[in-house]
Amino acid sequence: MRRVIGITGISGLIGKTLSNRFSQSGFEIKSLSRNFNQEDVGECDIIINLAGASINQRWTKINRAIILNSRVETTKKIKEYIKKCGTNRPSLLISASAVGIYPDTDGSEITPHYYDEYSIEKADNFLAGVCESWEKEALELKTDIRVAIIRLGVVLTPKGGALSKMALPFRLGVAGTIGSGLQPFPWVSLEDLERAVEFIINNDELKGVFNITSPILANNRELTNVLAARYKSFIKLRIPLFAIRTILGESSMLVTRGQYVSPKRLLEYGFEFKTRKLSESVI
Repeated sequence: MRRVIGITGISGLIGKTLSNRFSQSGFEIKSLSRNFNQEDVGECDIIINLAGASINQRWTKINRAIILNSRVETTKKIKEYIKKCGTNRPSLLISASAVGIYPDTDGSEITPHYYDEYSIEKADNFLAGVCESWEKEALELKTDIRVAIIRLGVVLTPKGGALSKMALPFRLGVAGTIGSGLQPFPWVSLEDLERAVEFIINNDELKGVFNITSPILANNRELTNVLAARYKSFIKLRIPLFAIRTILGESSMLVTRGQYVSPKRLLEYGFEFKTRKLSESVI
């Protein structure tokens, strides 16, 4: 009998990609749409929780509520249904989060401080608060089933997603470095994300928090150079921070600051990242 993987957020790029990968591996895929119920959850052997509104928008009061509730309420619903399922429950919950939970920096320090899954430091901002609340709901199941929290870096692929938005000005011939360009850019290729999720599923001892971000960290300047070369951008400029902050408000921190993050636990368990260069993830 085929095992069933239920996926929230299946309509997004990551959800579609994981759905295709695991259906080809012999799993039955079940879409857990917005109105999923306890019966839907009980039919799943594994749940991959990816639901959440985009953070790439101005963080107005209304948008903040949407960003938070779309993640926390969905995860809370999964938690409550799993607890009610009794013995007929999924054996594994893989729930998304983000490396934005860690303290951020503009990259100006001489010696970078890297954060891994054993770090207790957390950022004091809206995004980190969302991640903490999001993770808290999922981790309340850790005494009931196996729970893996995947803290994602920026997921890159030529298929679309974040890259399609970042690449637009470069396609038009304009390559813009933001501020100094030193701010770290934690990233992971979509292929390595797929492989990491599969690795977690196939190894029963893997539980707790996992950073899914490349061990080869880049910064904004490197990203700009890679995209400029990829799209042959002929106008190169530096975008001042005040301009970005004026346009985006508090959400400008997503591009003006970043985190130094290590995928330490995945590496400890023997996972090998296939994509070794930032340029390989955009071609």
